[in-house]
Amino acid sequence: MARKSLAERRSEKLGELERIKNDLARLESQAAERIGKLAIRAGLADLELSDELLSKEFAAVAAKFQPGAGGKGKPAAASARSSGES
Repeated sequence: MARKSLAERRSEKLGELERIKNDLARLESQAAERIGKLAIRAGLADLELSDELLSKEFAAVAAKFQPGAGGKGKPAAASARSSGES
């Protein structure tokens, strides 16, 4: 079996990289759609808020749920659900 040339190996790796980039874009799109739907259901789409203010408030919500960043991690109700408690 002949060894692949550098050009062939490079082409294969670039193809893999492109597929991975596409996967990441798809995952980000799915996450954006999920967050967007939740924001609409919460009524945020009906409010006259700047992108800057919304971004700041989303960051505050994220910080609230990030362990070790001043937040408490999962809220108690979510922790109870994930551990099987009610």
